[in-house]
Amino acid sequence: YHPSFCPRNLTKVVKHRWKIHKFGGSSLADAACFRRVGNLLLGYSDVCLGVVVSAMGGMTDALINLAVLAERDDRRYSDELDAIGERYSTTARSLLGGANLVTLLDEWGRDADDIRNVLQAIALVKSAPQRSRDVVAGYGEIWSARLLAAFLQSESPERGGTRIDTRKIITVRQTELGPSVLWDESQARFNENVPDDLTGIAVVTGFIASDEDDLQTTLGRNGSDFSAAIFAALSGASELTIWSDVDGVMSADPRQVPEAQVIDRLTYSEAMELAYFGANVLHPQTLGPAVDNEIPVVIRNSHNAGHPGSRIGATAEQVENIKGITAIGGMAPVSYTHLTLPT
Repeated sequence: YHPSFCPRNLTKVVKHRWKIHKFGGSSLADAACFRRVGNLLLGYSDVCLGVVVSAMGGMTDALINLAVLAERDDRRYSDELDAIGERYSTTARSLLGGANLVTLLDEWGRDADDIRNVLQAIALVKSAPQRSRDVVAGYGEIWSARLLAAFLQSESPERGGTRIDTRKIITVRQTELGPSVLWDESQARFNENVPDDLTGIAVVTGFIASDEDDLQTTLGRNGSDFSAAIFAALSGASELTIWSDVDGVMSADPRQVPEAQVIDRLTYSEAMELAYFGANVLHPQTLGPAVDNEIPVVIRNSHNAGHPGSRIGATAEQVENIKGITAIGGMAPVSYTHLTLPT
Protein backbone atom coordinates (compact mmCIF):
# COMPACT_ATOMS: atom_id res chain seq x y z
CA TYR A 1 0.00 0.00 0.00
CA HIS A 2 1.12 3.56 -0.53
CA PRO A 3 2.54 5.69 1.02
CA SER A 4 3.17 3.80 4.26
CA PHE A 5 4.88 0.67 2.90
CA CYS A 6 7.74 -0.39 5.11
CA PRO A 7 10.00 -3.39 4.42
CA ARG A 8 10.31 -5.90 7.23
CA ASN A 9 13.40 -6.15 9.43
CA LEU A 10 14.77 -2.78 8.39
CA THR A 11 16.02 -1.99 11.88
CA LYS A 12 19.19 -2.36 13.87
CA VAL A 13 20.42 -5.75 15.02
CA VAL A 14 19.39 -4.93 18.60
CA LYS A 15 15.60 -5.13 18.47
CA HIS A 16 12.82 -4.68 21.00
CA ARG A 17 14.81 -2.44 23.36
CA TRP A 18 12.40 0.36 22.64
CA LYS A 19 8.79 0.95 23.55
CA ILE A 20 7.19 3.94 21.83
CA HIS A 21 4.50 6.15 23.33
CA LYS A 22 2.70 8.88 21.41
CA PHE A 23 0.75 11.75 23.01
CA GLY A 24 -1.65 13.91 21.03
CA GLY A 25 -2.60 17.53 21.47
CA SER A 26 -5.47 16.82 23.86
CA SER A 27 -2.99 15.03 26.15
CA LEU A 28 -0.69 18.08 26.07
CA ALA A 29 -3.20 20.91 26.29
CA ASP A 30 -1.83 22.74 29.34
CA ALA A 31 0.55 22.51 32.28
CA ALA A 32 -1.63 20.01 34.16
CA CYS A 33 -1.62 17.73 31.09
CA PHE A 34 2.16 17.97 30.68
CA ARG A 35 2.62 17.13 34.37
CA ARG A 36 0.22 14.19 34.10
CA VAL A 37 2.04 12.83 31.04
CA GLY A 38 5.47 13.34 32.60
CA ASN A 39 4.55 11.56 35.82
CA LEU A 40 2.95 8.74 33.84
CA LEU A 41 6.14 8.23 31.84
CA LEU A 42 8.36 8.33 34.91
CA GLY A 43 6.31 5.44 36.30
CA TYR A 44 7.64 3.13 33.58
CA SER A 45 10.84 1.20 34.20
CA ASP A 46 11.56 0.21 30.58
CA VAL A 47 15.18 0.62 29.54
CA CYS A 48 14.36 2.87 26.60
CA LEU A 49 11.14 4.81 26.01
CA GLY A 50 10.57 6.90 22.90
CA VAL A 51 7.88 9.53 23.45
CA VAL A 52 6.51 11.09 20.27
CA VAL A 53 4.63 14.33 20.93
CA SER A 54 2.13 16.46 19.06
CA ALA A 55 1.77 20.20 19.44
CA MET A 56 -0.29 21.50 22.34
CA GLY A 57 -4.01 21.26 21.63
CA GLY A 58 -5.00 23.90 19.07
CA MET A 59 -1.42 25.06 18.53
CA THR A 60 -1.02 23.78 14.96
CA ASP A 61 -4.21 25.52 13.83
CA ALA A 62 -3.03 28.73 15.49
CA LEU A 63 0.33 28.53 13.69
CA ILE A 64 -1.29 27.81 10.32
CA ASN A 65 -3.54 30.82 10.89
CA LEU A 66 -0.44 33.02 11.18
CA ALA A 67 0.48 32.12 7.60
CA VAL A 68 -3.10 32.75 6.47
CA LEU A 69 -3.08 36.23 8.04
CA ALA A 70 0.34 37.04 6.60
CA GLU A 71 -0.81 35.98 3.13
CA ARG A 72 -3.58 38.58 3.41
CA ASP A 73 -1.01 41.12 4.66
CA ASP A 74 -3.06 41.24 7.87
CA ARG A 75 -0.63 42.55 10.47
CA ARG A 76 -2.58 40.89 13.26
CA TYR A 77 -0.27 37.92 12.72
CA SER A 78 2.23 39.63 15.02
CA ASP A 79 -0.30 39.91 17.85
CA GLU A 80 -1.41 36.31 17.30
CA LEU A 81 2.19 35.13 17.55
CA ASP A 82 2.54 37.06 20.81
CA ALA A 83 -0.59 35.31 22.11
CA ILE A 84 0.90 31.93 21.22
CA GLY A 85 4.06 32.89 23.09
CA GLU A 86 2.07 33.95 26.13
CA ARG A 87 0.26 30.61 26.24
CA TYR A 88 3.51 28.69 25.91
CA SER A 89 5.40 30.76 28.47
CA THR A 90 2.52 30.49 30.99
CA THR A 91 2.59 26.70 30.61
CA ALA A 92 6.37 26.60 30.95
CA ARG A 93 6.38 28.77 34.08
CA SER A 94 3.93 26.37 35.71
CA LEU A 95 6.28 23.45 35.09
CA LEU A 96 9.82 24.81 35.28
CA GLY A 97 11.96 27.29 37.10
CA GLY A 98 15.50 28.60 37.21
CA ALA A 99 17.95 28.05 34.37
CA ASN A 100 15.75 25.46 32.66
CA LEU A 101 12.95 27.99 32.26
CA VAL A 102 15.29 30.74 31.06
CA THR A 103 16.83 28.45 28.44
CA LEU A 104 13.43 27.27 27.21
CA LEU A 105 12.04 30.80 26.84
CA ASP A 106 15.22 32.01 25.14
CA GLU A 107 14.85 29.21 22.60
CA TRP A 108 11.22 30.19 22.03
CA GLY A 109 12.25 33.81 21.49
CA ARG A 110 14.72 32.82 18.78
CA ASP A 111 12.05 30.67 17.13
CA ALA A 112 9.60 33.57 17.25
CA ASP A 113 12.12 35.80 15.46
CA ASP A 114 12.51 33.16 12.75
CA ILE A 115 8.73 32.82 12.40
CA ARG A 116 8.33 36.60 12.07
CA ASN A 117 10.90 36.61 9.28
CA VAL A 118 8.96 33.91 7.41
CA LEU A 119 5.67 35.74 7.95
CA GLN A 120 7.14 39.04 6.76
CA ALA A 121 8.33 37.33 3.57
CA ILE A 122 4.84 35.86 3.06
CA ALA A 123 3.22 39.27 3.62
CA LEU A 124 5.60 40.93 1.17
CA VAL A 125 4.60 38.70 -1.74
CA LYS A 126 1.06 37.98 -0.43
CA SER A 127 1.59 34.27 -1.02
CA ALA A 128 2.33 31.42 1.38
CA PRO A 129 4.05 28.53 -0.41
CA GLN A 130 3.61 25.10 1.12
CA ARG A 131 7.20 24.99 2.31
CA SER A 132 6.72 28.19 4.33
CA ARG A 133 3.49 26.84 5.81
CA ASP A 134 5.27 23.62 6.79
CA VAL A 135 8.05 25.51 8.53
CA VAL A 136 5.62 27.64 10.56
CA ALA A 137 3.23 24.77 11.36
CA GLY A 138 6.02 22.49 12.57
CA TYR A 139 7.10 24.63 15.51
CA GLY A 140 4.29 23.33 17.73
CA GLU A 141 5.85 19.87 17.98
CA ILE A 142 9.32 21.33 18.55
CA TRP A 143 8.00 23.38 21.48
CA SER A 144 6.12 20.44 23.00
CA ALA A 145 9.21 18.23 22.80
CA ARG A 146 11.40 20.86 24.43
CA LEU A 147 8.94 21.48 27.25
CA LEU A 148 8.25 17.83 28.06
CA ALA A 149 11.96 16.93 27.90
CA ALA A 150 12.83 19.83 30.21
CA PHE A 151 10.12 18.80 32.68
CA LEU A 152 11.27 15.16 32.68
CA GLN A 153 14.88 16.26 33.17
CA SER A 154 13.92 18.48 36.11
CA GLU A 155 11.91 15.69 37.74
CA SER A 156 14.33 12.84 37.03
CA PRO A 157 17.75 13.85 35.63
CA GLU A 158 18.83 10.21 35.38
CA ARG A 159 15.84 9.23 33.21
CA GLY A 160 14.67 12.30 31.25
CA GLY A 161 15.97 15.14 29.18
CA THR A 162 16.96 13.56 25.84
CA ARG A 163 15.40 15.10 22.71
CA ILE A 164 15.30 13.59 19.24
CA ASP A 165 14.46 15.82 16.28
CA THR A 166 12.76 13.75 13.57
CA ARG A 167 13.89 16.28 10.93
CA LYS A 168 17.28 14.64 11.33
CA ILE A 169 15.86 11.13 10.90
CA ILE A 170 12.62 10.73 8.94
CA THR A 171 13.08 11.43 5.23
CA VAL A 172 10.10 11.54 2.90
CA ARG A 173 9.24 12.22 -0.70
CA GLN A 174 6.11 14.29 -1.23
CA THR A 175 3.78 12.69 -3.78
CA GLU A 176 0.25 13.28 -5.02
CA LEU A 177 -0.88 10.62 -2.55
CA GLY A 178 0.92 12.23 0.37
CA PRO A 179 4.35 11.76 1.95
CA SER A 180 6.14 8.53 1.06
CA VAL A 181 8.79 7.47 3.57
CA LEU A 182 12.25 6.79 2.17
CA TRP A 183 12.98 3.88 4.48
CA ASP A 184 16.61 3.18 3.62
CA GLU A 185 17.61 6.82 4.08
CA SER A 186 15.55 7.13 7.26
CA GLN A 187 17.06 3.97 8.77
CA ALA A 188 20.57 5.16 7.99
CA ARG A 189 19.88 8.51 9.65
CA PHE A 190 18.32 6.80 12.67
CA ASN A 191 21.40 4.63 13.06
CA GLU A 192 23.62 7.71 12.73
CA ASN A 193 21.74 9.99 15.12
CA VAL A 194 20.42 7.64 17.83
CA PRO A 195 23.11 5.95 19.96
CA ASP A 196 22.88 2.17 20.39
CA ASP A 197 23.31 2.54 24.15
CA LEU A 198 20.68 5.26 24.65
CA THR A 199 18.65 4.68 27.81
CA GLY A 200 15.91 6.51 29.65
CA ILE A 201 13.15 8.59 28.10
CA ALA A 202 13.77 10.24 24.73
CA VAL A 203 11.23 12.85 23.63
CA VAL A 204 10.67 12.80 19.88
CA THR A 205 9.04 15.43 17.66
CA GLY A 206 5.99 14.22 15.78
CA PHE A 207 4.54 15.58 12.51
CA ILE A 208 7.75 17.03 11.08
CA ALA A 209 10.32 15.40 8.79
CA SER A 210 12.77 16.31 6.03
CA ASP A 211 12.45 15.91 2.28
CA GLU A 212 15.04 14.65 -0.18
CA ASP A 213 16.71 18.08 -0.22
CA ASP A 214 17.01 17.94 3.58
CA LEU A 215 14.47 20.76 3.94
CA GLN A 216 11.73 20.71 6.56
CA THR A 217 8.39 19.24 5.61
CA THR A 218 5.48 17.60 7.44
CA LEU A 219 3.61 14.31 7.36
CA GLY A 220 0.24 16.07 7.06
CA ARG A 221 -2.65 16.17 9.50
CA ASN A 222 -2.64 13.22 11.91
CA GLY A 223 1.05 13.12 11.09
CA SER A 224 2.19 12.62 14.68
CA ASP A 225 0.55 9.18 14.81
CA PHE A 226 2.31 8.31 11.57
CA SER A 227 5.61 9.66 12.99
CA ALA A 228 5.24 7.37 15.99
CA ALA A 229 4.64 4.32 13.79
CA ILE A 230 7.64 5.21 11.60
CA PHE A 231 9.86 5.70 14.65
CA ALA A 232 8.64 2.40 16.10
CA ALA A 233 9.59 0.63 12.88
CA LEU A 234 13.02 2.29 12.68
CA SER A 235 13.82 1.49 16.30
CA GLY A 236 12.56 -2.10 16.14
CA ALA A 237 10.19 -1.35 19.01
CA SER A 238 8.31 -4.09 20.82
CA GLU A 239 5.17 -1.98 21.23
CA LEU A 240 3.57 1.31 20.20
CA THR A 241 1.10 2.99 22.55
CA ILE A 242 -0.98 5.88 21.26
CA TRP A 243 -2.42 8.02 24.05
CA SER A 244 -5.39 10.29 23.38
CA ASP A 245 -8.54 11.40 25.21
CA VAL A 246 -10.57 8.21 24.64
CA ASP A 247 -10.30 4.83 26.38
CA GLY A 248 -9.70 2.91 23.16
CA VAL A 249 -11.37 1.80 19.95
CA MET A 250 -15.11 1.78 20.54
CA SER A 251 -17.60 -0.76 19.21
CA ALA A 252 -19.61 2.16 17.78
CA ASP A 253 -19.68 5.95 17.87
CA PRO A 254 -20.69 6.69 21.50
CA ARG A 255 -22.35 9.90 20.36
CA GLN A 256 -24.74 7.78 18.33
CA VAL A 257 -24.76 4.62 20.44
CA PRO A 258 -24.53 5.35 24.19
CA GLU A 259 -24.09 1.64 24.95
CA ALA A 260 -20.86 1.42 22.91
CA GLN A 261 -18.01 -0.43 24.61
CA VAL A 262 -14.23 -0.39 24.29
CA ILE A 263 -13.00 -3.26 22.12
CA ASP A 264 -10.28 -5.01 24.13
CA ARG A 265 -8.45 -6.66 21.21
CA LEU A 266 -8.52 -6.25 17.46
CA THR A 267 -6.51 -7.53 14.55
CA TYR A 268 -4.67 -5.12 12.28
CA SER A 269 -7.19 -5.78 9.52
CA GLU A 270 -10.14 -5.12 11.81
CA ALA A 271 -8.65 -1.83 13.00
CA MET A 272 -7.91 -0.77 9.43
CA GLU A 273 -11.47 -1.53 8.34
CA LEU A 274 -12.88 0.54 11.19
CA ALA A 275 -10.46 3.39 10.46
CA TYR A 276 -11.18 3.45 6.72
CA PHE A 277 -14.91 3.59 7.35
CA GLY A 278 -15.05 6.44 9.80
CA ALA A 279 -13.63 5.46 13.20
CA ASN A 280 -11.43 8.46 14.02
CA VAL A 281 -9.34 7.01 16.87
CA LEU A 282 -6.64 5.79 14.50
CA HIS A 283 -5.67 6.92 11.03
CA PRO A 284 -5.29 3.92 8.67
CA GLN A 285 -1.91 5.17 7.45
CA THR A 286 -0.54 4.84 10.99
CA LEU A 287 -0.90 1.09 11.03
CA GLY A 288 1.23 0.47 7.93
CA PRO A 289 4.71 0.40 9.53
CA ALA A 290 3.32 -1.45 12.57
CA VAL A 291 1.76 -4.18 10.43
CA ASP A 292 4.88 -4.69 8.32
CA ASN A 293 7.05 -5.02 11.42
CA GLU A 294 4.47 -6.87 13.55
CA ILE A 295 4.49 -4.19 16.25
CA PRO A 296 1.43 -4.31 18.54
CA VAL A 297 -0.43 -1.00 18.83
CA VAL A 298 -2.27 -0.05 22.02
CA ILE A 299 -4.81 2.80 22.17
CA ARG A 300 -5.12 4.35 25.65
CA ASN A 301 -6.49 7.43 27.40
CA SER A 302 -3.95 9.74 29.06
CA HIS A 303 -6.77 11.20 31.20
CA ASN A 304 -7.75 7.70 32.40
CA ALA A 305 -4.45 5.84 32.56
CA GLY A 306 -5.93 3.06 34.66
CA HIS A 307 -7.91 1.76 31.70
CA PRO A 308 -6.01 -0.87 29.66
CA GLY A 309 -7.35 0.42 26.34
CA SER A 310 -7.51 -1.48 23.05
CA ARG A 311 -4.70 -3.72 21.80
CA ILE A 312 -4.25 -4.15 18.04
CA GLY A 313 -2.10 -6.99 16.76
CA ALA A 314 -1.75 -9.79 14.26
CA THR A 315 -4.31 -11.92 16.08
CA ALA A 316 -7.22 -11.37 18.44
CA GLU A 317 -9.77 -13.52 20.17
CA GLN A 318 -12.62 -14.71 17.99
CA VAL A 319 -16.11 -13.47 18.83
CA GLU A 320 -19.41 -14.75 17.52
CA ASN A 321 -21.07 -11.35 17.46
CA ILE A 322 -20.20 -8.21 15.52
CA LYS A 323 -17.10 -6.59 17.02
CA GLY A 324 -17.65 -3.01 15.88
CA ILE A 325 -19.88 -0.83 13.73
CA THR A 326 -18.83 2.37 12.01
CA ALA A 327 -20.22 4.64 9.33
CA ILE A 328 -19.37 7.70 7.28
CA GLY A 329 -22.08 10.32 7.63
CA GLY A 330 -23.19 13.08 5.31
CA MET A 331 -23.07 10.92 2.20
CA ALA A 332 -25.71 9.70 -0.22
CA PRO A 333 -25.70 7.38 -3.25
CA VAL A 334 -26.00 9.01 -6.65
CA SER A 335 -27.37 7.16 -9.67
CA TYR A 336 -27.52 8.42 -13.21
CA THR A 337 -28.56 7.32 -16.64
CA HIS A 338 -26.06 7.68 -19.44
CA LEU A 339 -27.46 10.05 -22.03
CA THR A 340 -26.40 10.24 -25.63
CA LEU A 341 -26.53 13.85 -26.69
CA PRO A 342 -27.41 14.77 -30.27
CA THR A 343 -24.48 15.82 -32.41
